[in-house]
Order: sequence, then C-alpha cells, then structure tokens
Amino acid sequence: MTNRCFVILAILSLISISSYSQSAPPTTKGKITGKVIDAAKNIPLEFATISIFSSDSSLIDGGITDSKGQFNFNLNPGNYYVEVQFVSYQKRTFDNINIENRRVSVDLGTIRLEPSTTSLNEVTVRGEKSEMVIGVDRKIFNVGKDLSNTGNSAAEILDNIPTVAVDADGNISLRGSGGVRMLIDGKPSGLVNSGSANALQALQGNMIERIEVITNPSARYEAAGMVGIINIILKKDERRGVNGSFEASVATPERYQFGANINFRREKINYFFNYGLRYGSRLGEGFSEQYFPLATTPFHTQLDRDRERSGWSNNLRGGADFFINSTTTLTAAGMFDYDSEENVTEVIYQDYYDDNGTPGDLLEKSSRYDVEKETEWDVEFSLNLEKIFDPENKEHKLNAFAQYILDDESEDSEIEEKMLFTDAGASLEDIFYQTVLNEEKEENYLVQADYVYPFGNDGRFEAGARGEFRIITNPYEVQSQNEAGDWVTDPEYTNDFSYDENVVALYLQGANKWGPVSTQLGLRGEYTGIKTHLIQTDEENERTYFDFFPTIHTTYHFNNYNAWQISYSRRIDRPHFWHLNPFSGLSDSRNLRRGNPNLEPEYTDAYESGYVYTPGRSSYYAGVYYRYTTGVEERINFVSDEGITISEPRNLAERHAYGAEANVSVDPLKWWNLSGNVNFYRMQTEGSFEENGIVQDLESDTYSWDTRINSRMRWDNDLSFQTTFFYRGEQETTQGIRKPFYMMHMSLSKDVFKGNGTITLNVRDVLNSRKFRYEIHQPDLISTNEFRWSTREFRLSFIYRLNQNKRQGGGSKDGGDEGGEGMGF
Repeated sequence: MTNRCFVILAILSLISISSYSQSAPPTTKGKITGKVIDAAKNIPLEFATISIFSSDSSLIDGGITDSKGQFNFNLNPGNYYVEVQFVSYQKRTFDNINIENRRVSVDLGTIRLEPSTTSLNEVTVRGEKSEMVIGVDRKIFNVGKDLSNTGNSAAEILDNIPTVAVDADGNISLRGSGGVRMLIDGKPSGLVNSGSANALQALQGNMIERIEVITNPSARYEAAGMVGIINIILKKDERRGVNGSFEASVATPERYQFGANINFRREKINYFFNYGLRYGSRLGEGFSEQYFPLATTPFHTQLDRDRERSGWSNNLRGGADFFINSTTTLTAAGMFDYDSEENVTEVIYQDYYDDNGTPGDLLEKSSRYDVEKETEWDVEFSLNLEKIFDPENKEHKLNAFAQYILDDESEDSEIEEKMLFTDAGASLEDIFYQTVLNEEKEENYLVQADYVYPFGNDGRFEAGARGEFRIITNPYEVQSQNEAGDWVTDPEYTNDFSYDENVVALYLQGANKWGPVSTQLGLRGEYTGIKTHLIQTDEENERTYFDFFPTIHTTYHFNNYNAWQISYSRRIDRPHFWHLNPFSGLSDSRNLRRGNPNLEPEYTDAYESGYVYTPGRSSYYAGVYYRYTTGVEERINFVSDEGITISEPRNLAERHAYGAEANVSVDPLKWWNLSGNVNFYRMQTEGSFEENGIVQDLESDTYSWDTRINSRMRWDNDLSFQTTFFYRGEQETTQGIRKPFYMMHMSLSKDVFKGNGTITLNVRDVLNSRKFRYEIHQPDLISTNEFRWSTREFRLSFIYRLNQNKRQGGGSKDGGDEGGEGMGF
C-alpha cells in the first residue's frame, strides 16, 4: 500500500509539473546563452562557473554549466558583463552586453578556455571549484580541497563526507544504513571489495581525485547496493608534458606516509602513475560488560580489550592512454597493492557471580593473547576501448571494458589463553595454545560494454551489457596443542569454504528534455547464480534468481541554477560470502561471529525528491527520501548453552526508512566558506527469530539524525584554516541502542614556493571523542560496549606540485568522466 501511494504521488507530481510548464506565461526577459569548452582538448567543461554582473559590478545572476558545457540565463533588460571561469583555466570576460527587451537573445557562442599558467593566487575566489558539487543524480566531493584530508587514507576521507559513516569494524553506511556498493573509477576493485574491513585503510588518499555519492543510481549502474553507490575516482591527468605532485607526512601516534602522482603526455600517448607508501602503528581499546540472566547459573562478564595494529601498505597504479586516432582511445592500466601487518590483541575476561542482577564476587579471571600476522596482495589489469562515432558530437560513443582481479589474503594467528584466578578449584598453571590460519583468494573477471546514441538537442539512448564472474576459496584451519605438546587440528573450527558468483546483466535507458522538464527512464535485468560449498562436509547450497530493476529520474528546471528532482530505483543487496560461511573465527573465544548459508538477498525500492539551488558562489539542496526493503539482513546476537555470545546474520521481514536531508555551501565573506549537512531519518524494522526455544521479537522504530559542519578560511597570505565537526545521534536497533557519537578535526595550511608547495598541520579527533558505543537488551543477554580505533592524532604534511597549479580536480578526461556517467555501469 505504501509503495502504491509513493508511485501515485510521483505521477501526480509529474503531471502537475507538466501542466505548469504548459500553462506558464511567456517570459518577459531576454536571454544570454553559450557553451564552454577546453581549448586544448575541444571537450565540454561541466561545472564551469558563470557570473553575470550589472554595469555597477553587482552580482545579478550565476550558476554552472551542464554536462554539455552549456548555460542559459533569463535576464531583465539592462547592461551586463559576464565572467566565465574554471579552476586551472584562464578567466574570460565579456563586456557591454545589452539586453534591450525580452526579444533580445545574446549567444556568446563557443567559449574556449585556455589552461592557466599562473598560480591560484591570480584566480579570483569566485572562480574556485566547490568542495561539493550537486549533480542531477549524484553529489561530487572534490576531496583534495578539504584540508583535513591531507595524509588521510580512503577510510578516513570517506568518514569526512556528509551522510557517510565508517564504523569501528571499517564497515561503511550511507544515510544511517549499510549495504553500500563501493567502486573505483566506476568498477569493482579488490582495494574496496576484497572482503577485508581494513582494505580502505590501505588505499592512500593522495591517489584520490574525488568521490561521488550516488543515492539513487540509474539503470546504467549495477543494481547492487541497497542504499546507493560510492564511486572513488583516482587521479589521472592528460595535459601535455610532465606534471604531477608529491606528498609526505609524519604523525603521532606513529605514522609515516609518502605518495606520488605523475603524468607524462606525448602526442599519441599519455602515461599516468600513482604510488602510495605508508607505515603506521595505532593503539585501540575497548570494553564490554555483559549479563547472562538465563544461563543455568546466571553470571556477569567484564571484558577489557587492548589492541595494537602496525604494518606497511603499498599501492602502485600505472597505465597509458593510446590515442589511436581522433576518435579512438585505448587505455591499459594495472594496479598492485601489497600490505603486511601485525595485530596484537590482549583480552582480559573477569566473570562474577550474580547478586540480584548486579555483579557479585569474582568467579574467575582469564586472559587471551593473540598475535596475528596478516599479508594481502591485490593485482588488477584492465583494458578500456572508447570509440567516438561523431567527432562533432562526442557523446555518440561505445565503451568496451575488460578487467581481471586477483586478491590473495592470509592471516596467521598464534593464540595463548591462561587462567589468572579461579574460585572453582581449577589449576592456574594450565595454558592453552592455538594457531589459526585463514587464507582467502578471489579471482574476478569482468567484461562490459556501453553504447550511447544522442538524438535531437537533448535526447539520449543508451544500452549496455555486463558480466562479472567471481571465484572465492577460503580454507580455515585451527590447531590446538595437546598435553604431549603435539599440534592437533580442531575439526569443530576447521573448514574449507568456496563461493562462486556469476552476474549477467543487460540494460536499456533513454532520456530527453521537453521544455523545462527532463526525464530519464531505464530498465535493467540481472541474472544471478551463486554456489557455496563446504568441502569437509560436502554441503552445497546453490541459488539462482533473475530480477528486473526499473529506474526513473525527472528534473524540472526553473532556470539554469534552480531545479527540482524526483527519482526512483529498485536495488538488490546480495549476501557477502563471509555472511554465508557457517563457520566462525576465533578472534574472541567468548564472542563468536559466524555466517548463515540460508541468507537471501535484500530488495529495496528507493524514492527520492530534492530541490537544488546554485546561485553564483553558493549551493543549496533540500530533499526527502523513502526506502522500502524486504528480506532485511541484520546480525543477531544470542547466547549458546555454554554461555558464549554468537553473532549471526538473519533475514528479517521488512524495513521502512524515511528521511530528509539538507546541504548548504555559502561564502559569508570572500575569504570564508561555510558548508553544512543535516540528515534526519526514521527506520521501522519488523521481524523475529527463534533460537534455543526462545522467540525474540526484533521490531524497532527509531528516529535519529546526523550533521556535519565545515568552516574553511583562506586569506591573501596563502594561509588557510579549516574546522570540521560531526555528530551522529542515538539510534535504536532491533536488539538495543547505538549511542551518540561526535568528533572534530582542525587543519592549518600555508602555501610555499610560489604556490607550488603546501605545508599542512592536521589535528584529527581534537576532542579525543571518537568512540563507538552500543547496548544490547535481550532476554538472554544484557550488555554495554565501547570501542575506539585510535586516539587523537597530530599530523604534519608537505605537498609539492610539479608543473601544476594548486587546483581542485578537473584533470581527468571528459571532465573526469571515467567511471562516472560514461562507464559507471
């Protein structure tokens, strides 16, 4: 019933918009139009800034160019001059534009911007590219402009983006919900989808150009990702000659980092190279207070955990664009990542007798010491062929892409457990030794093709096909030392798990514009085949399903900087292979995490509507959204007969998520930019499960909110100061409460060497408040938990730019289109 209401509401809204557009009175204003292109590469410049001034230099109107580099403004009669700007390009000014009456239409024609040879100091503040750009179907974050991102990893950069959160385990959520699909340059990558929650910690931030958050993707994108897609675009430049940047940083707690990005462009070939090296050591800590009221003898447990993670990470990426002719480009690229870490964890368990619901006398005390050595390497190769059929209209093109990924990860643990105190007469001399070897290998093959055919002035037809084939093997072996000192395999925890996934897809999509209304309709079909196999028991679980995923995106353009958007998409979130593996790890012998081979995918219907207003240097967005999800996957905690807490994913019934989001970016003064985001949401979850004869009702109805405020000041002496504050409110879960969370970062930077270098001092988590806290309230378990990744960090960084202006993005071809609109399949 709810879905029907939303569909009817969307249809009525479209009808009312169309009626309004047909009945609106004729304009009484004149027009100024034009198109902005890159003079060297002859391609449109999207997001170029257009500023219109009266003869007394008052700012009258303004906005940004569309994806074709075009702009269109309606103006009252008068005399004007127009400035056209884009960061790292020379500004163009058009004087003495006279609009005598509404019949006058001034076409500035094709405006060719030349690359700038001056520093940023010679570009007015009005021309700076925004830290956040709001597109029709995405928000684009130019992360290099955020001073607090200097020296950060990809995980830390994501944690700075509005509505995105990274939890204590490295899992990513968007607008308060998990199920985010991570991509690099519009494609899957072992760097973000290897199955390791720490993979994003290894990806160096100096390699990242920008991040795109797509909350309601079109049919061009794969349907995976319940709440949307986060697309990380890596740096690549195509300007002639040699250019690049080098970055080094040092921090306390101990962390050292170096990175380089280099490009070399000749007549027919463009070479690109990125490298990142990092060594770090960080301390983490946490505690848990647990009460087991339904145990045979009720008791309490206090758990204290200390952890130190240290090690190296290396990222190397390189490739070349071969310009076969003016309409055909072949890109070959490769990536290699190698990480080596040592993780030391010590856990102290203290068990207490129950004294009417409160801890009584000490029953026993024990310790667990785990030294884990982890190595991971990832190799990726890709080929991309772009064929442009019409040199006069470069949107008529075919992209064909092939990729191979090999990811190999090994975790080798040595565990020591011993009793420190007991009130039950056990020996204090018994020490229990274990070793754990966990190996995971993934091979991923991807082929895809996308065809775009433009028609008319604003029409576009698209079609594509995609096939992705994954093979994962995960042998897991636990050995224990017996009384004779021999190592014996533990069959209860030893297993060999394999996972095969094949996804084949086709899509069709069309778009056009009628007056002020533009609409895009798409339909995607995906076939999925999944097979899991437990080698030891020869248990197989094979599932296949075929689904259609329709999408619709409609925008009403009030004018060039004022628009209202409505969109709908259907999404799927397939279970991760770890969540299907029924065996558990042994990182904590009292708290086991295991998978569930009977998990089904989640399906989501996502609706969104928003208003965008971008006058001149400011931008405003306000929107509402609704998601209806069936087969909700949630990790459930329950207690075994032995008093061990087991965490296992289960499919619940359904979830309704409602929300409202607002973004604003303004310049109160010419040297001060202030931006903020606020997201309010409500989630209603229904479901129940039965374990050990106990039926638990897992319904929840929670309200929560989060906000991020950013203040950035830049003065004429090339000194910049930035403060970022984030707050996430309390949220009720199906089994308890997630407590509030807040943090603040500060950064100070100074340009040196005539703008070619920048020194930055960052203080991350100024208030030392970055702690993750939650409570569980269930019949068989009541617990209070707290954990933190690391403490406050001080970091000093230096960046040197070789033949580059201090600019923000804009270096990748087609205005940064790789993995975006052109190939974001």
